Amino acid sequence: MFKFLVGSVVGSVVGLFGGFILFVSILITDIKFDVSIATNIVIAIATVMATVIHFSSIRQQRKDRLWDINKPILLGLSKSLSSVIKASEFYLHEEYAERHMDESTNSNNAPDPNVYKDFSEKRDYALNVYKTLMDKELIEALKEAKRINDNIDHGVNEYDVDHITAYEESISTNKDLQDKLGFFIAKISGVKDI
Repeated sequence: MFKFLVGSVVGSVVGLFGGFILFVSILITDIKFDVSIATNIVIAIATVMATVIHFSSIRQQRKDRLWDINKPILLGLSKSLSSVIKASEFYLHEEYAERHMDESTNSNNAPDPNVYKDFSEKRDYALNVYKTLMDKELIEALKEAKRINDNIDHGVNEYDVDHITAYEESISTNKDLQDKLGFFIAKISGVKDI
């Protein structure tokens, strides 16, 4: 929006200067010039500029409303996803320490065991309720991350997949989702427009 306003001001100054030069050159060359036609031309140009500004304002209002609608679910989803990544990293370090007989992990820093359930509920809520208001790319990323994490859970529970491998794959998938979610939040909130 700021770039548009700066462009409009610069364009207006250049247009005013160019118009003045054109007006003076018409007066010098003895061409008959009707002031009423010039007035109508100026009014037409002003009308076009007002219309462009009006449509830009309407587009910005739509983006603001969309952000206000999506803000609680997106920020909650982002916070919950961040907690899941931290919890998975904690449990991954615990697995490494257990394998190498290392006592350096601190159980006092253990994450809340409900972070996975909380994220799952928020992800399902976003997929089922906010699906129509979100970017298709983000919806696909949420579905893909859910599919991969469900496969990881199934592999660990049914086929005794190594926990370290499972945590690493889950962290990688969730960080990829976090990047896409952060990009969508920045885009929809208007941070990228500043």
